[in-house]
Amino acid sequence: LHNHVKTYETFTVLKGRFEVRWNDDGSGRAVLGQFDTISLPPGICRAFRNIGEDEGILQVIITGGVHDMADIAFTPAARQEIESVRPGLAEEFEKTGFTFTAGR
Repeated sequence: LHNHVKTYETFTVLKGRFEVRWNDDGSGRAVLGQFDTISLPPGICRAFRNIGEDEGILQVIITGGVHDMADIAFTPAARQEIESVRPGLAEEFEKTGFTFTAGR
């Protein structure tokens, strides 16, 4: 899960099926099929993943604010997930400007 401080994101499934989660804990959830669309405002934590059997295509339109590292924050739980991939990986994210303060 991550959020954006100043930007909106609008997702449209062009191919496949995607799960979109939102809220600080990911408790909001929707499964999107072809041409389904969802838009999330700044400050709302969100995550998305391909849950289809094949490769999917998810179009993302970003509007408002500036889309750079300073606009993106991951949740503390995302930090733990990243660390489970490889210890020290979250620190590498932080070195590039990402933070783990979303949802606080």
